[in-house]
Amino acid sequence: MNRLVKGVALFVLIACVVWVLVLWRWQATSRDMSIEDIVLYLGLLPLTVFAVAIAGAWAWRGASGRAAERSVARAASVTTARESGVASGTDEAERHRAVQLLAAHVATAAGASPSELLSAAREGSPRPQLDTELRGDDGMPMLTARIADVDASRLEEEAAEHLMALRAAQAEWAQVEPDDTVWRALAALEQPLLSALDALLPWAELLTTPLKHGDEPAAERSVRVLLGWPLGWSEFEQALARAVVTGWLTERGGAVLPGVRIAVNAQAIGGEELLLQADALMQTLSRAHHDEPLIVAACHSSLGERALETMDRDGVLYDAQRRPKGRMPGEAAAALVLAGAAWPVADEADTPPPLLHRPALARRDKSIEAPGRVGAQMAQEVCAAALVAGTLDPAAVTALVSDADQHTDRAAECFIAATETLPQIDAATDVVVLGHVTGAVGGVAPLLVIACAAEQVRAKEAPCLALALGDPFQRLALLVRPRPPASGENGNPAAAPSSLPV
Repeated sequence: MNRLVKGVALFVLIACVVWVLVLWRWQATSRDMSIEDIVLYLGLLPLTVFAVAIAGAWAWRGASGRAAERSVARAASVTTARESGVASGTDEAERHRAVQLLAAHVATAAGASPSELLSAAREGSPRPQLDTELRGDDGMPMLTARIADVDASRLEEEAAEHLMALRAAQAEWAQVEPDDTVWRALAALEQPLLSALDALLPWAELLTTPLKHGDEPAAERSVRVLLGWPLGWSEFEQALARAVVTGWLTERGGAVLPGVRIAVNAQAIGGEELLLQADALMQTLSRAHHDEPLIVAACHSSLGERALETMDRDGVLYDAQRRPKGRMPGEAAAALVLAGAAWPVADEADTPPPLLHRPALARRDKSIEAPGRVGAQMAQEVCAAALVAGTLDPAAVTALVSDADQHTDRAAECFIAATETLPQIDAATDVVVLGHVTGAVGGVAPLLVIACAAEQVRAKEAPCLALALGDPFQRLALLVRPRPPASGENGNPAAAPSSLPV
């Protein structure tokens, strides 16, 4: 009935427009109308225009449908390509497997928790401010996102023993000094990382219980820690950071989780690759029926002369006159606590932890920071692939969280991807961008996006899409959703009405 009314209204509109134009033309040319002219121009012409409009609408809908099918197919191919190493007998189950996010802890200039950061991003405050210490070539203070309570000098004093030990072990490091940004990044990481370890206290007894599966010998459980250092850190700085962090974990682990083994793997790596490594490790543990938690953490600071000189030399440092689309230096740290979908929920938990589906990753063929027009195709494809991985209808997603900012082309990329992939959401209220309050925070940004997306899920009890755009080339997306009341082995609903056929 609705279609009929719309069709009649369209025909009346077309007829009126055609009649007005024809009559005006006849009057302007003083045409002597015949019966044939009246039938042809006032009768058949409106019908012809109406038929052409209807045919055009059908063609447009058909093309849109085929485009949507191609988008889903590309999304599936992104996910499939990412998981090409999965055994053929288990690839379908692993493709849609989810993990729990037991806890998320962050340290940023805009907030010390995911909820604070999410609120700051919505309000747009506090933004990067004029720095009290760093100045540009013109002598003016630089715009930076500095964490106010980072005490790098205290950490430097506490780490003196580690520094001496490294210099004694490697002769070439005897005179090497770590950059100021190393101390600031580690100081920012301390609280989120130790809070992540504290979050495992409800399972302290379980973590000391050997794991046995079928006839296999019992295996010792452990807490695995996957750390990502900034890509610019030297081997000496990475070794120093690992020694400092290992000391923290050993001391706090002995107090909070006595008898629990903590295994640390640290490397200089981008945030997107760090999450892919975490995803691969969780899948490996699941296939081996080795259920244990994983802490994924990263830190970053570019508030130092060396880091700023590098950014300036690479032509990416923000300058209101020369580079209005440059990166605003920032610092941050984040730690996520992951566990398999079968990991028990803590007794004192108010709500079950949200589920993270597997990430989708794609690479742009052109840097987002390159001059000229840039597209959002890769961002759209990873968003679509993330929905396929979660077998979720896009209409069920209520929000999108991204690390985009508001002064570069990442903003346009984010909002195009959001409106094309999730047309039902309001871009003004349901899309949250973090970059305009955090500044550029390197490999920490994707972790912040996931932490805030999970906070959004807890608040709304509805799925949220996390989209990482901070890297010039890499594009990563994953789906965060509430844990359903009844779940299958893989953490997916046994029968979800919003699921897509795959």
